[in-house]
Parts: sequence; structure tokens; C-alpha cells
Amino acid sequence: MDNAMRKLASGCAAAVSVGAILLGTAGPAAAWARDGNLENQEFGLYYWQNQSGCVFDLVTNDLNFSDDKYQGSCSASGSWINDTTESYRNRDIYAWKVGTDKDLGGNVGEIPSNYAGNASDKFKNKISSAKYTLHP
Repeated sequence: MDNAMRKLASGCAAAVSVGAILLGTAGPAAAWARDGNLENQEFGLYYWQNQSGCVFDLVTNDLNFSDDKYQGSCSASGSWINDTTESYRNRDIYAWKVGTDKDLGGNVGEIPSNYAGNASDKFKNKISSAKYTLHP
């Protein structure tokens, strides 16, 4: 019986270790958002036209940009995101909606999956919130 308990305990410890390793490798992808690098499955808002300059990269909704700043090694790093977007790129499988006011208010537009472009006059330097849609 003692041998069986040791084998069971050893097997449980191995399973817990493997589980911890798997969880440890799955987590960082979400942590990379808002780091100034637009990766696959992220939505990005760019400081300049033609997807250039600093990028604000999102994987989750942000309904108020007033407390967000550009990150990374770019000329506008540390500048506020709110009302400073001239272009966008959607590398997510979902469409994203953007609003010119917080809480997706004001003018609202939708950017389809795998689409990039320059903001129109209604949205250029006016975007204040973003939310992904549930339909891919």
C-alpha cells in the first residue's frame, strides 16, 4: 500500500508540474497586448497614417482611452492615445468597433478582420474607445 501511495503522489506531482508548464506558456500571449507591437490576433490604432508611428495594440475592449499611453520605442511613446489615431490595422479574427467618444459613443465605425486603412475625417484624431464584436 505504501508503494502505491508513493506512485500516486509522484504521478500527481508530475501532472501538476506539466499543468503549471502549460499554463505558464499559455499566459504571455495576452500579456503582450499594449506593448507597442501589433501581433497576430490584435487590433492596432496607429499614431500616423499608413499604419506608421506608435501603435496601441489591443486584445480586449477598452471603452475609455483617456488613461492610455503609447508604449514601445517610437517617437510618440508616452503620448496619450485618446484622440490621436490616424490609421488602424485589424489582425484579429473579429471585427472591431471604434467610437469617437468613451463607451463607444459619438460616431461609431466597424473595422473588419484583416483590414488596414487610414481613418476618415469623422474619425481621424478623434477615436476614444474600441470594442471587438462577437461575430468573426
